[in-house]
Formats: sequence, structure tokens, C-alpha cells
Amino acid sequence: MTGMVEDTWFDRAGNFHSDALHVVERYTPTGPDSLLYEVTVDDPKVFTRPWKMSMPLYRRLDKNIQLLEYNCVPFVEELMYGHLRKIEPSVTPPERKNE
Repeated sequence: MTGMVEDTWFDRAGNFHSDALHVVERYTPTGPDSLLYEVTVDDPKVFTRPWKMSMPLYRRLDKNIQLLEYNCVPFVEELMYGHLRKIEPSVTPPERKNE
């Protein structure tokens, strides 16, 4: 499986990265019910060298399992984890002008 996603967030903790960030993710089938997930993160402006992580992913084999619908909501990470980066408002709201 291959694909190219041009826009992404690095992680939910809000760790910074530069415009040189390059992330490669690989999903390799290792059996009928498992995959090996591997990621390489390279950002020479932030890290001293590329780093890698991998972990196995397994299919749930429970009897009568039901998959629940997942609704993709734009910026849901902001709602769940708070602002990932602070953005200063360009105009002070009227209710705060007298403070």
C-alpha cells in the first residue's frame, strides 16, 4: 500500500518540527491477522539523526465483534487535547478591551 499525504500533524503532544520533516510509514503484512508498522522520522533541522520506531498490529479475533463507525472531524485533536500551538488573536475581543 502506498500513498502520499501532504498535510499532517506530527503528534498530539504538539512536539515541534521544521519544514524539513520527512516521515515514512510502512505497513508490512506478516500473517493473515497481523501487520508490522514501521516509521522513520527525519528532520535534520530538529533531530541530530533520523529515528525509527516499529510495532506489530493485530486483527481483533473476538467472536461477534462489531466495528463502530468513526466520524472524521476536522481538528478533532484540538478539541480532545487542547491547542497544539498558541495562536495570538490579531484583534482583542470587545469584552476584554477594558481589562
